Amino acid sequence: MLIRFIAKNIYSFKEETEFNLFPNKSQGLQHHKVKSNGFDFLRFSALYGANGSGKSNLIKAISFLATLVSEGRLLLPLEIEDLKFKLDDENLKLPISLGIEFIANNKVYFYTITFDRDKILYEYLAESHTKNDILIFERIFDAETQKIEFYKDYYKTEKEKLFVEILSEKLIQKNELLITFLSKKYPEDFESLQTAFCWFNETLVIVYPNSKPGGLIHLLDKEMTDSDFSSKFIDFSNKFISSLNAGISEIEVKKKELEEILGDDEYQLKTKIIEDFRNNPDRRSTITHMETGEEIALAYENNKIIAKRIITKHQNVLGENIDFNLVHESDGTNRLIDYILPFYVILNTNAVFIIDEIERSIHPMMIKEIVTKLALDENMKGQLIFSTHESNLLDQNILRPDEIWFAQKDCDGSSKLYSLSDFKIHNTISIENGYLKGRFGGIPFLGNLKDLNW
Repeated sequence: MLIRFIAKNIYSFKEETEFNLFPNKSQGLQHHKVKSNGFDFLRFSALYGANGSGKSNLIKAISFLATLVSEGRLLLPLEIEDLKFKLDDENLKLPISLGIEFIANNKVYFYTITFDRDKILYEYLAESHTKNDILIFERIFDAETQKIEFYKDYYKTEKEKLFVEILSEKLIQKNELLITFLSKKYPEDFESLQTAFCWFNETLVIVYPNSKPGGLIHLLDKEMTDSDFSSKFIDFSNKFISSLNAGISEIEVKKKELEEILGDDEYQLKTKIIEDFRNNPDRRSTITHMETGEEIALAYENNKIIAKRIITKHQNVLGENIDFNLVHESDGTNRLIDYILPFYVILNTNAVFIIDEIERSIHPMMIKEIVTKLALDENMKGQLIFSTHESNLLDQNILRPDEIWFAQKDCDGSSKLYSLSDFKIHNTISIENGYLKGRFGGIPFLGNLKDLNW
């Protein structure tokens, strides 16, 4: 689970800015609170704000940190410069700092990194505790000298001391992340560090408005169902999509051989795909249909390369199922199908999903019904954080006040984040009405439109 995130001098965050999932004393929706290692935190959070206020920048900053950890090295210096807060020349001279606190395998970790252009200036990982943190490693780069320190019990023999010296002086480059380097090179020697590293790659999932869930088509393939997870997922998918009254009675996977979907003008693509599967028959991949933009999954089955696509079934006047390709469905219906896998995983695993613009292309009543269903499910195991403009989700029967956050631009163009729990909120008032009237901020100012004289 994600507990808090801190960003400084990146995108629209000029000063150190914190987003967190700490609960206040609110008594509503008690099942949204989770306790672990002396910490209380929340399973849900919704972020509101005007266009350009910084909502998506918060998600981009979290995603950027996860990408850094996954890839293990900084971008090119000019790309790093382009990430900084640009509306103040002083900030262009300052480094970027990111920090994140999260729970993995029932332990709380805090990881932070400060970097500038081509070097990491500071990197720190520790187990968080209510009294004193337990250091895993600390790395400082100062005056062209790098110093690395591990937890006290690490230095058992001269061998460990020598390793740290070599690591600091020669093994790790100034633009490489230590958390990634050690996780990949010495996973068995640093178990806690490996746990923290895997959280970024396996538990945290960022969903953008145009994201497509990888592997969805393969999971919906009944012929490939070889696990209890797959069969339950297919059952969940059809119940979910048919309950939304989008006209779909069922979804399934239809298959064709590769040659049937790629024409002669796509000879090079076909040749490359065949070569890839020849080298690795167990691989799973996807291609995008050149004419329709539809995503097609590929797999090697029965000595043939098979192309799979999702088909929706609609009933005609005779009650017969008629097949439709996804390109014939609306953007909203496609978005709902994209949500099947995230919502199933959130309900059944401890994954952390951060969704940007959760309501995109979906009717307000429908997205409210879906979020309500998730919010009221006391057996939900994962965590859902999302940005939205949909005001009808501002309902204390769905979200606690401490789960609602606002982003707003300051007069200098920098983004500020604050929680609804900063205000005195009675448990009976309409948060939606108060928000739309500007009581809590986080809304656009539209007065200048009058000057257009349309």
